[in-house]
Amino acid sequence: MKQSKTIIFSLLLLSNLALSYQDVDIDGVDDSIDNCLDTPFDELVDKNGCSKTQKTTKYYGHLTLKIGTDIFTDKYYDDDSSLNLYANYQYNNWDISISNSRSNSNSAYNEDNSYSDNDVYISLGYTFNHPKNIVKLSVGTKLAGDVDDTTQIENISNRYGRWNSSSTSIQTVDESRDDDYFASVNYSYLINTKQNIFAYYSYTLSGDSKSVDYEDYSSFSLGSGYSFTPKWYSALSYNYTGSIYKDVDASQSIDWFNSYSFTKNIFATAGYSYALDDLSYDNTFSIALGVTF
Repeated sequence: MKQSKTIIFSLLLLSNLALSYQDVDIDGVDDSIDNCLDTPFDELVDKNGCSKTQKTTKYYGHLTLKIGTDIFTDKYYDDDSSLNLYANYQYNNWDISISNSRSNSNSAYNEDNSYSDNDVYISLGYTFNHPKNIVKLSVGTKLAGDVDDTTQIENISNRYGRWNSSSTSIQTVDESRDDDYFASVNYSYLINTKQNIFAYYSYTLSGDSKSVDYEDYSSFSLGSGYSFTPKWYSALSYNYTGSIYKDVDASQSIDWFNSYSFTKNIFATAGYSYALDDLSYDNTFSIALGVTF
């Protein structure tokens, strides 16, 4: 189930990106719709995030680029890692995102065509912003990559003490999978200028392959974040993601997410995830570097 766990975490990663409330200048206006990202801390702002002393320049939107890695560890599995690429363009209340996660595993194990390094995630979102409430609606798709390879498949039902059995077979996987489609809603309530609480829900229509009918599934998250300084935002959340396989338990975890702004354009994120289910990697460490224009 190693590859299925990787795709589940990729989806959790996208959820975290959507959930993280970003307010670099701590003015109470989310960065996604803030036209002035460097407002002095002691100045009041309008609905566009600009104070009276700031001149509103011609607005072209915000472009964010991000590159990072996830490291997966578990006492029962070999360590694994992935390289994550993410891009987001925001214009007023609209934004579009594109991302890809590539596994660095050297393992020959591949259960089926449910996951591919060629998968690309694309989403379109619209944000409703109010003084205390932020609601974001998104729709998107996972453009599934094809697999054409000769793979060693291990049929193990109690491997490392979690499965049992023991036969190994060689088979050629050469098929395409239909794309996934998903819709999500993200709600954030601003308790004050430093703290917010958030909830996230998404539903995914899973694309099938010629040999497997995958299950549709839901994902949701609940959590709270706090800006300890004007540069450092931290959030703790509970995350749940259903399985694409019948009779397989959902993925559940407790996540700790952090974002730190070095300048108004350069930032870094770091996180830790502890799995609450038996199939996922116990520990996931994440780090990324981003730039916004």
